Amino acid sequence: MKLKISIIVPIYKVESFLHKCINSILAQTFTDFELILVNDGSPDKCGSICDQYAKTDDRIKVIHKQNGGLSSARNAGIEVAKGEYISFIDGDDYIDEEMFEILYHNAIIHSSDVIVCDFEKVTEDENHQKTKCEKEYSVQHFTNIQALHQLYDPKISDRDKWVIACNKLYKRYLFNGSKFEEGKIFEDEFIAHKVLYDCKKITIIPEKLYYYVQRSNSIVGSPFSTKKFDRVYALKERAHYFRTIKQYNLYYLAQRHFMDVFLWYYYKAKSDITDGNKELKTLKKKSNMSLVLMLRNPLISWKQKVLLVSFVINPSFYSFIINWNKE
Repeated sequence: MKLKISIIVPIYKVESFLHKCINSILAQTFTDFELILVNDGSPDKCGSICDQYAKTDDRIKVIHKQNGGLSSARNAGIEVAKGEYISFIDGDDYIDEEMFEILYHNAIIHSSDVIVCDFEKVTEDENHQKTKCEKEYSVQHFTNIQALHQLYDPKISDRDKWVIACNKLYKRYLFNGSKFEEGKIFEDEFIAHKVLYDCKKITIIPEKLYYYVQRSNSIVGSPFSTKKFDRVYALKERAHYFRTIKQYNLYYLAQRHFMDVFLWYYYKAKSDITDGNKELKTLKKKSNMSLVLMLRNPLISWKQKVLLVSFVINPSFYSFIINWNKE
């Protein structure tokens, strides 16, 4: 009989969180899974902790690899995964004991390609008290295009749940042609839209089953740096992707979103970073290349288009106009 779920956990410098993460997976009420622990060259005791767990449960596989980053570790797990479905759990997070029972049950009865649950942000020291999920909970179903529009719906406050990789159960085939972009942060922004587009049906479970630990020393939680420009490049790639597949409504939405995020990051970097001129020039150059396309975007107002032209000519003049209008 085919294995039902492969759970992939990338692990790097999460020694103090790892037991809680693994224990929450082994405590699942759903038991037909393999747990793939990918030790991404962690210099602490994470590797030996993984090996110890593997001795106690034959569902656990351990991969020891040279450090290559989160995406590299996830891709390594995907390569060896045998399950009909795949899921990702970060090594410093933990999950509700019913998470995979609920996700897999709904995947089967609704024939869904991706099942999404809500997540809850918790602090490092917080010991979340698990509660039994309501037996009756509502579900929502989306086509691929409907799901992609959720990325830009201003009425949705938790749009991140569509982007992050860890609160989902995926059919295995979705990763046959898509891999996580290696060497990048905000890696989920680079792949989320491709996976969703390849789906026929996506189901949402409005239950918080994934606990996302907020660490001050995580990459995303660290002080602003030019490395965070990866998010801008990911959003630009996403807009290009929608244009390539001729989904023009999504393309216009994605391009406007890219413009807003780009401008915010550009001026954030100008104010917070003293040695980022080279990266800023590269970022602006790539944005300038999109100017003509943005001028044709019907979702960008004429006033915004005038401001964009002023930015391309002189970012300081653009900043002056924005500040002057605020006064």
